Amino acid sequence: MKEQIENYIDKNLSGEMKRTALAFVDYLKKNGLTFYRDTCDCWKEKIYYWVKFGEECVCFIAIKDPDEPENFWTVWSDECAAYESETVGDDVKVVGWSHVDFCGNCGSCGGGREKVIFGRRFPGVCGCTFRIDNAVETDLPFLKEMADLRIKELMNNNVIEHYDRLIDENNDPVRDSQPLREYMDKWDGQEFIDEMELDKAKSVLEVGVGTGRLAVRVAPLCGKFCGIDISPKTVEKAKENLAVYKNATLVCGDFLNFRFDRSFDVIYSSLTFMHIKDKRGAVNKIARLLNYGGRFILSLDKNKSEFIDTDTSRIKIYPDDPDTLEEYIKAAGLTALRRYETEHAFIIVSAKH
Repeated sequence: MKEQIENYIDKNLSGEMKRTALAFVDYLKKNGLTFYRDTCDCWKEKIYYWVKFGEECVCFIAIKDPDEPENFWTVWSDECAAYESETVGDDVKVVGWSHVDFCGNCGSCGGGREKVIFGRRFPGVCGCTFRIDNAVETDLPFLKEMADLRIKELMNNNVIEHYDRLIDENNDPVRDSQPLREYMDKWDGQEFIDEMELDKAKSVLEVGVGTGRLAVRVAPLCGKFCGIDISPKTVEKAKENLAVYKNATLVCGDFLNFRFDRSFDVIYSSLTFMHIKDKRGAVNKIARLLNYGGRFILSLDKNKSEFIDTDTSRIKIYPDDPDTLEEYIKAAGLTALRRYETEHAFIIVSAKH
């Protein structure tokens, strides 16, 4: 039977470092990550683990490396574009900057390169970006955030690949037959649109615009329309479908990280929150983007499955609970006006007063 990483931590670490290592490993496992001990020649006699989300690496952990007797345990991150984000908290930024791994000419990264890390530019950074030696409890929030950012990037990549593939397969709900459109109305439909109380003076944001299934019905009714989606190919298809509406702007990006240059009178989302893990963060951002007197209309899928399976892909999702979302909405300073059900969805209507 293979020995678990927790056993190595228990045998080789003590005190605060031991508590921190065990807490970090527990956090990673609760997020569905798996641990693979590397037994290649250079690590054969050492305790070195790859920590993976699916087939992709999130970080690396070494315990009591005999070549570095001063380091009882070490965590390295893996390459991650999300480490450029400026949206993390200032406390996380400061700790992260203190753990930037500058190239030590080991040969693995070719001499290091310039990187932007949490909004600050650093020269000669190793390919792994961060190295945390002998982490203690004050480092734990950063370690968790570091892992979360990488996991989120990998999940976003899976979602992008899934929806890009649907476009490649000529899947476009805007072009669906009338029976299929009526079926999709079981998640939103005309009543959902009526709750927006649209007129030509109002600006609207759709979170998760897709190919424009709802947008082609909303854009003609408002003054300015903006739609955001994470899938490049989906956004390109939406641009084709909405080309006749000169008031429509479409952007490709991650809603939680995208910097909007304006606020909106109406924000809505349907069949998108299931892809968002940080639902409280999404609701808080929507509340900030919403003008006073504005409305937020949200459609939540009733399906409680944790995966979307098709013939060509399988992606993890985060099922929605309407009671929890309504609590987040109220905590964000919005007023819940109405909640109703369709055959396949819960609809929550709220406003900023």
